[in-house]
Amino acid sequence: MKIIIVGAGIAGLSLAIALGQSGHQVTILDAAPQLAELGAGVQMTPQALRYLFRWGLKGDLLAESIIPENLHVWDGGSGKLLGHVRIKEMENQYGAPYIVVHRAVLHNILHRHAIKAGGELLLDSEVVEYDFANGAVQLRNGKRLTADLVVAADGINSLARSKLLGNKNPGSQPTGWAAFRMTAKVSKLKADPTTSSLVDLQSRSSNFWIAPQVSCMTYLIKDATLLNIVLTHRDDVDTRNLVADECRKIVRDLFKDFEPRVQRILDLSTPKIANYPVYSVPPLPSWAHESGRFVLMGDAAHAMAFYMSMGVSIAVEDAAALAAALDLACPLGSSFAFSNEADARRLKHALHVFETVRKPRAEAVQEASLHGGDSLHTSSEEERRLLYEALGHSHNDEIWPLENDTSNRGNSVQRCKSTGQRLGPGGITDKGTRDWCYNYDAIGAIEEYYKSSSAETLA
Repeated sequence: MKIIIVGAGIAGLSLAIALGQSGHQVTILDAAPQLAELGAGVQMTPQALRYLFRWGLKGDLLAESIIPENLHVWDGGSGKLLGHVRIKEMENQYGAPYIVVHRAVLHNILHRHAIKAGGELLLDSEVVEYDFANGAVQLRNGKRLTADLVVAADGINSLARSKLLGNKNPGSQPTGWAAFRMTAKVSKLKADPTTSSLVDLQSRSSNFWIAPQVSCMTYLIKDATLLNIVLTHRDDVDTRNLVADECRKIVRDLFKDFEPRVQRILDLSTPKIANYPVYSVPPLPSWAHESGRFVLMGDAAHAMAFYMSMGVSIAVEDAAALAAALDLACPLGSSFAFSNEADARRLKHALHVFETVRKPRAEAVQEASLHGGDSLHTSSEEERRLLYEALGHSHNDEIWPLENDTSNRGNSVQRCKSTGQRLGPGGITDKGTRDWCYNYDAIGAIEEYYKSSSAETLA
């Protein structure tokens, strides 16, 4: 099958790898004149790594990422340890590790493997128009490219989504949160007596300080030479026209009551600082065009808050799921022609399966991510008491509070509106939430639904 992928980000490159290894002819389009080193640290969860490892990226990823031993959660003001999550044990629990990696490093690895899998990358190729019915795109340079299928992985501000949905496109919406991001050199932190214990290069543990409405997350990246710092706060400050010193003044005011170790980390951070409002894409009416020749994926379809560290991982899940659906529609070694009615029906069915299976999953994780952020930063004294009690159990191999807990502890557990999945307090610190997020089998879900729905649909 001939497939065009619009967007050479993590979602698009992951899909190119999966499709290329299945023998599909893949062209990746990106508007940038060259691939640049953008972003800072990202965290990747086990269920996504299972697919990247399956595609042959294990050696490269493990060589250039970090597996923290623990995630320590502290009270922001007092510095008291509230609990910890044993991250290093997740490989045994979920079949792959939980890693932290610089976004540029991850992107470079994906790029290399996408090309290795046969993908053709065309840079300086901005798509300005879509012909959904005919599987075609129009580039700014005047070229028109056609394929059996066009997949748009063009990010949170997706042009493809706006063209597909028109006035039904909700666009990206503010979540109410924002985050200042900066880094600090580990050598400076290690040399300082206040922060030296936080950069244990043997355990490489991550640290997270929480308080009402603000938090500070830190983890090691770049072969443990940099500390990535993420400072969450309410999205009520417009920093677009502020210089770095003005942003730092805001940070100092927001975190003035945090313990000395956090203050010293801010003292020793590098000059570069940026504030990023956290946006999400609300559930869409559809991801695919009725023609069966176009579909959205990744942030274009379901951008989410980062409080479950699942945005990148869900994009990889999308890639694995869409590739599985297309492989079922057009198995390796078979021919495909959209002009053939049976082939066209199979492709339409594959997109139907992809959307039907993936939408509830993505929307559940979106809800869990925002719930995680809201619960960790709550100002309610009662909710914080229950959160802190839950954090005291976060290192245990048990779901707490128990499902049948009839005390007020049970009030700290909600249910996802779309799937009924558990939404415990504290995001990834809640084992029940981790279990349904990280044990998920994206390929298995596609295969099961494809087979159960194919007999009638493709008859």
